[in-house]
Amino acid sequence: MAGPIHIRTLRGDDLAVVLAVWNRTLTRNPISEDRFVRIVLGDPDYRPGDDSGFLVATHDDEPIGFVRAIIRHWPNDRLGMEPDDGWIPYFAVDPAHQQSGVGSLLLRSAMDFFRTHVRKRVWVCGTTTSAPGSIMPGVDEEAYPAARPLLEEHGFVVDQYGFSMARSIVDFDVEEHRRAAWESGPDIAVSTLAPDRVDDFLTFVADALPGAWCLAGRAKVQSGRLHEILIATLDGRIVGYCQWDGEHFGPFGVSPAARNRKVGAKMFTEAVQRIREADGRTVWFNWADENAKRFYDRFGLEVTRRFAILRKDIG
Repeated sequence: MAGPIHIRTLRGDDLAVVLAVWNRTLTRNPISEDRFVRIVLGDPDYRPGDDSGFLVATHDDEPIGFVRAIIRHWPNDRLGMEPDDGWIPYFAVDPAHQQSGVGSLLLRSAMDFFRTHVRKRVWVCGTTTSAPGSIMPGVDEEAYPAARPLLEEHGFVVDQYGFSMARSIVDFDVEEHRRAAWESGPDIAVSTLAPDRVDDFLTFVADALPGAWCLAGRAKVQSGRLHEILIATLDGRIVGYCQWDGEHFGPFGVSPAARNRKVGAKMFTEAVQRIREADGRTVWFNWADENAKRFYDRFGLEVTRRFAILRKDIG
């Protein structure tokens, strides 16, 4: 490649070329202009200008790659600003310029950004409780096989794996799963969230599921779609919840005090029944960890994508 590569932050007139690089490179995660504006420029953790963390590699002032480096400017519920952590939710180098050192230059620039902001740990892409700006849990090794080796060259290690899963629910036997779910924990009740329980619900998710799940629950309440939220109760006290959006299930969580009562099985079965009643044909989600994957395996969901979640300690 003739001529030097420069790194600068994103400019408004980069948008069309950055989108083209994105869609040529992140082929399993295509993005539209509208969605980019919403999830990147509209992100409360995005700050336009020289400290945005959205770094663009240019050749002759033409974008040929990018990386997004995030620090929180907006608190993650009760987990707060998470001042020790930084995140890289995605990066890409145009296929015509790969194998030329551009990816390494972008990663080094991102790490300089995190060191300037005194981070101790960097995630690609995060954890289930904290992954700001993420479009996927980590690196899809099948779709983007060069990404993990590059990250490992720069000191990242695999922390855990995340899984996307799905199944058809046309033949989901609700009654069979109900019988299995209620073999234990018959004192657990599952119901749609009612307006007079919203205050109790918000207290539950804040205490039991701080971070991203709590924010998702609050956002669902703000949407007004209470019919897509189920709560599990024990003696009138909320001990679990789940939500969905059309055919997309999750998040959901159960209080540790209510484990081993098949609370998750009860809620998932009832949620699938409601999704089917709304003419849903499948159920799917983007992210489950190893433990959650084993739970969904029992309901016949299959892995559609597998992600390596990486971490680098720099403090």
